[in-house]
Amino acid sequence: MICSKAPGKIILFGEHFVVKGLPGIGMAVSSYAKACVEESDKNTVLSKQLGLVYDEAGGVGFGSGFEVIFKLIASMGCSKRARAYIDSSIFMGSGMGSSAASSVALIHALMRFCGLDPSKEVVSRIAFEAEKAVHGKPSGIDNTLATYGGLLYYRSGVFERIDIKWPEEYSLLVVNTGIHRETGVVVKEVLDLYERRREVLEHIYRAAEELVNQALAMLRRGDFENLGELMNINQGLLYTVNVSCPKCEEIIWLLRRNKALGVKLSGAGRGGIIIALYRKKDLEGVRQLLKEESLVVSLDEQGVLSIS
Repeated sequence: MICSKAPGKIILFGEHFVVKGLPGIGMAVSSYAKACVEESDKNTVLSKQLGLVYDEAGGVGFGSGFEVIFKLIASMGCSKRARAYIDSSIFMGSGMGSSAASSVALIHALMRFCGLDPSKEVVSRIAFEAEKAVHGKPSGIDNTLATYGGLLYYRSGVFERIDIKWPEEYSLLVVNTGIHRETGVVVKEVLDLYERRREVLEHIYRAAEELVNQALAMLRRGDFENLGELMNINQGLLYTVNVSCPKCEEIIWLLRRNKALGVKLSGAGRGGIIIALYRKKDLEGVRQLLKEESLVVSLDEQGVLSIS
């Protein structure tokens, strides 16, 4: 078998405000989707978590992104058929980019299987097409982070890598609320609120822009103690535009009371994931306080990789 893996992601700062052209910061994290492929008489994709998600002979189902992947790789001259297996530790349907990471890992493995050069530029471009088949109008941040890894400052579809060394003494705790939501619905409601209360919310959006710019400066100088304070402020802004939820706030305040430097939701909100910045020495025992699933992650700097 030929196998590859790709990282999931979080939004460290700026979600929702990016929709109005303001900046955000995304981060690839050390939770991965792994894809392995072997020769077969037809193209199929089996997920350890979800079962059969694509069968070219039996209908697409919700594997429309996989259909796009196989077609685009075939158009590059690959006539082989493949059975693919996907196993992911990334929380699904939570805002961690699980579908993009699975697509990126699969594309990378399939290109190697077909004897093609799996350049990151091509992998990301194919994954973006797959994301469009699944999500309609994706931002491109998920497939970009899954492919290249690292931290990205992004604004209006333009991505700039933030080159820093993540300090070993800090980790991120990712908590899955287990609440699923329709991202498009939440985004539309925030935009509608902005239009109704533009005079008020313009100030909130300007604060969000300044917050991201300060966060960028802190990341570059390694000021992680104060970075947490900005995460708390970002959560306050997200609460203001009505994308928090009772369970979100319960988790946020539990973690704040237990030595988190900063806590916020990540992604669309009203569920999904909560992220908290911790000194590693303060994390001991915290996960036992939670009823929800959680992961401890750090920055993934490499993106998609071949694995044995």
